[in-house]
Amino acid sequence: MKRQALAGLRVVDFSWVLAGPMTTKMLAGMGAEVIKIESASRREHTQRPPWWAVVNAGKRSCTVNLGRPQGPELIRRLIESSDMVVENFSNGVLAKFGLDYDTLRAIRPDLIFVSASGTGREGPQRDALAYGSLLQAYSGRASVVGTPNTRVEAMGILPAWTDPITALWESCAVLAAIRHRRRTGEGAYIDLSMLESTVALLPELLFRETLKSELPTASGAREPDASPSGCFRCAGDDDWIALSVRDDAQWHALCAAMDRPGLIADARFADGVSRAAHRAEADALVAGWLAKQDARRALDALQRGGVPAARSRHIGEVVEDPYFAQRGLFPELADGSRSIALPWRDTAGWRGEFKPPPKLGEDNDYVFRTLLGLREEEVDALTEAGVLC
Repeated sequence: MKRQALAGLRVVDFSWVLAGPMTTKMLAGMGAEVIKIESASRREHTQRPPWWAVVNAGKRSCTVNLGRPQGPELIRRLIESSDMVVENFSNGVLAKFGLDYDTLRAIRPDLIFVSASGTGREGPQRDALAYGSLLQAYSGRASVVGTPNTRVEAMGILPAWTDPITALWESCAVLAAIRHRRRTGEGAYIDLSMLESTVALLPELLFRETLKSELPTASGAREPDASPSGCFRCAGDDDWIALSVRDDAQWHALCAAMDRPGLIADARFADGVSRAAHRAEADALVAGWLAKQDARRALDALQRGGVPAARSRHIGEVVEDPYFAQRGLFPELADGSRSIALPWRDTAGWRGEFKPPPKLGEDNDYVFRTLLGLREEEVDALTEAGVLC
């Protein structure tokens, strides 16, 4: 079986931060050759935060100063023999260097050009600077956090889910464009809005708003159709359990786990409607019980009884979890570093193939000598002139 379905596809990658790099990492995992366009004169390329290595594994890096006249020309030559361009600059940046879609498709008519931005390349907000945290507020997502809680309030804004969510939508669009090109020979221009990528994840809230539903959109940790529900503190320094009771069988199992069988006959909790009407009392019972319980033992009792429950875990526990180890989500790369594999696998457990992330400019010889055919003296002259840096 051919696992690297994108082998032979070359991607010129201008993207930075998270959304674009997460997309191109997935392409690299599926066999595409991804060439990052970077520059030693740009702080965003030289100062790499720790997460940079995770989202850029499996790629190549070349350094070009686009501010020098020869720089954009070299990139145009590279794009002549490439299949895709991915970028997330502000409006007009690539056009300034003659690297916009209209210019490039004259060079490569079947080019797939993927352009991600905060609010899209057209429309009244197209020139607005946007970051994931701001877009989450703009999208309406922050409004559903509910009652402010100093421990969890930031979840409405941080971490910025807008970037990884955009990467997933972007990957879908890219794969569709690749399939279309393979069938028709036609390229594509993809204008992806991070704002719209976030709004598209709120169908239930938008549906309620359209129907003028009386159900509150800001419910905090509580679920409108489950009672009791929420995230409850357990005994210990920082141990929590989330649970959600949606039917009578689960309520009976919860009463058994709490060793409170008498609650089953309590009229306040006789059925789902009654429990919803007495949500505060039901939640208080669970909170009082869990506050005295070891989280792991309580979770075992709940799950054995059939109560939907999960322990809130530190991210370090997630990385070392035997479940993810067995499924190969966090592979160890050749340099000893850990990365994140493709979020799916085939029947043999294959989850993509990743090399360690590239050092800045480590593939200059490959790009400029092998792919573009520059002679040694030409490379030396361009390096001396500050073009290849």
